[in-house]
Amino acid sequence: MTAFRFIQSLFGTFRAAIHAAAAADMHRTPAARDLDRLGISPAAFRAIHL
Repeated sequence: MTAFRFIQSLFGTFRAAIHAAAAADMHRTPAARDLDRLGISPAAFRAIHL
């Protein structure tokens, strides 16, 4: 993995975390794409009571 790809992956994961946290803060389900990027299954997230 090149340094550029590593940094790109790092920022992609950081973006997904920000989007998921913002959605959870607004009592919404985050996008499946963001949850998958973070390693969380959408079904497991739905089991959490916000």
